[in-house]
Amino acid sequence: MSHPADRLCLTQAQAPKGHISHLPSTFHGKRFQLWALGLFCTERHLAKRLKSNSFYPFTQELPNVFVLEYYLDTLWKGALLFVVCLFLVSFGVVSQVQKQATWGFPAYGMGVGLWIMISSLPRRRLVLNHTLGTYHFSIQGRTVCQGPMHQVYVRLALSSDAYRKCFFQLVLCGHNLEPLVLVQLSEHYEQMEFLGRHIARKLNINYFDCLATSYRHVVRHWPPEAAISPGIVLRKTGVYKSSQPDLVDV
Repeated sequence: MSHPADRLCLTQAQAPKGHISHLPSTFHGKRFQLWALGLFCTERHLAKRLKSNSFYPFTQELPNVFVLEYYLDTLWKGALLFVVCLFLVSFGVVSQVQKQATWGFPAYGMGVGLWIMISSLPRRRLVLNHTLGTYHFSIQGRTVCQGPMHQVYVRLALSSDAYRKCFFQLVLCGHNLEPLVLVQLSEHYEQMEFLGRHIARKLNINYFDCLATSYRHVVRHWPPEAAISPGIVLRKTGVYKSSQPDLVDV
C-alpha cells in the first residue's frame, strides 16, 4: 500500500545552506497566495505549494521565525459583487421586473460589495517566533493579539452534507486569529491528515484531528498548567514509533 505522500508526489524541498527567504520582493506575490485554493484537486494543489515552499503558507524570514502576510479573499469577492451590481445598475438590466422598480437591489449590492472590499483592504501579518516562543498578529501594522505558541495550530475540520458524506478542511487557527483555510473540502482523510501533520511539523506548531478526543493529535506546545492536568498521559512509543515520548490529550 502506497503512502499518502507518494500519491501526492510530496517531496521536501531543501533550501541552500545559509539561505534565508526574507527578501521583501517575495512577500508581494505571496500576500495573495491563499486565494488560489485549487477547486478540483485541493490536496494536490497544496502538495505542489509545499514542494516549492516547505513552510507554506509562511516564509522563513529568520531561523525559527516564520512570517505570513496576506489579504483576505473577501477583497476580490467584494470587488466582484460591486462590479456586477454596478453593471446591472448602469445598464438597467434589472431596473424593472413585472412593472416594479427593482434597481434598489443591485444598488444595495453595490454598497455591500464596497463595504466588504474596504474592510478587507488592510494587510494582515502573522509571525511565529519560536525564539521567543510567541506569535504576533497585526493588521496594517497595528497589533491585534499576541500570545504563547500553544494557541496557534493546524486543525483538520470535519463537515458533512445532507447524505452524511464527510468532507475535510485544513485550517490554520489560533486564539483571536482569523481562520485561514489551507485546503477546501476534500473526501480524502489520510491525505489531508498527512498534509496537516507535515505543515504543523515544518512550522513547529500543534496539529489537531477532527475529533476533540483523539490519539491522532500532535501536540508540541502545552500551556503551563498542562503539566499537572490529570487528563494528559504519555504517548506509547511502541505504537507510534516515536524516538521520544510525546504528550497526548485524552
